[in-house]
Amino acid sequence: MTIRELAKIAQVSPATVSIVLNNKHGVSEETRARVMQAAYKHDYNIAKNSRKRIKDVLLLKFLGNGMLIEENQSFVATIIDSIINELKLHNHRLSMHIWKNSLDEALREVDYDNYCSAIVVGTEIPREWYEIFHKIPIPYIVVDNPVSGFCCNSVTMDNHSNVYFALEYLRKQGHKQIGYLRSSMITENIAERAEAFQRWTQLLNFDVVREAEFFLTPTLVGAYSDMRAHLENCAGLPTCLYADNDTVAIGAIKAIKEHGYKVPKDVSVVGMDDIPFSSVSSPALTTVRVQKEKIGQIAVAQLFALMSDPAHQNIKTRIAGELIVRSSVANLLS
Repeated sequence: MTIRELAKIAQVSPATVSIVLNNKHGVSEETRARVMQAAYKHDYNIAKNSRKRIKDVLLLKFLGNGMLIEENQSFVATIIDSIINELKLHNHRLSMHIWKNSLDEALREVDYDNYCSAIVVGTEIPREWYEIFHKIPIPYIVVDNPVSGFCCNSVTMDNHSNVYFALEYLRKQGHKQIGYLRSSMITENIAERAEAFQRWTQLLNFDVVREAEFFLTPTLVGAYSDMRAHLENCAGLPTCLYADNDTVAIGAIKAIKEHGYKVPKDVSVVGMDDIPFSSVSSPALTTVRVQKEKIGQIAVAQLFALMSDPAHQNIKTRIAGELIVRSSVANLLS
């Protein structure tokens, strides 16, 4: 007998069965008694199965082209490491499954009886695929994607606040004209940053130079190569540039410098995410640090809450970052 079969007999969710068998809080005494009665009646191996269920959390990691997961210098890996460390504190194990093709097919292949819950890395999952999440029959939460407009739990960064931190700093340094280093790969996070850029540049009275809006491949080599091509046909740059993420910013800066501009004397650049390369790039990049470890920690806490109480649904958590000032932005007021 599987945990799902026992749950059906007891007329509760698999998560509730897991809570009862592992003697956790979060269910009524009546429900606890009903589950235990069903388990004994049908010779369910409580000792063996409770140990297995409490320690297995499924992590679903989907790769589209992999650029924003694999190329953004350990950004997602840091979130996953945080999840693993947090689960260890609660005596849970993480089992990772990685797919590069059809997410729908991947979800059908999972034997959900082996897991008590799931964490979905949503970095490269597009909006049109959200409905597929309905096929996950166990409690789950999505990380690194707001999953806006879809009913599920998620933990991600507060893109609108983070973009504001970057643009407000540029404005306080006296910059009035601004250009945009955009990722050519559009995800939910990137789309939100584009919306925030449009909103905050208007409210902060920036003069957005449309000729300085450059779409760049979100890899170091790709952004560098694309920016070189753009600069060949560019009449000039504004005093500052905002980048969708640090990878795009660092690749573009290399091309900008090779084209004869000095950073930040001629053009300032601010990024987003604070990947490790940001502190050692030349110049060191001013950026907004995303609290990657906190995303992992809160995701685990939210997942446990959902496992304990199925009514803990549709909780969207957004975590604001912190401006990290380095040397890629010039002060025009001094």
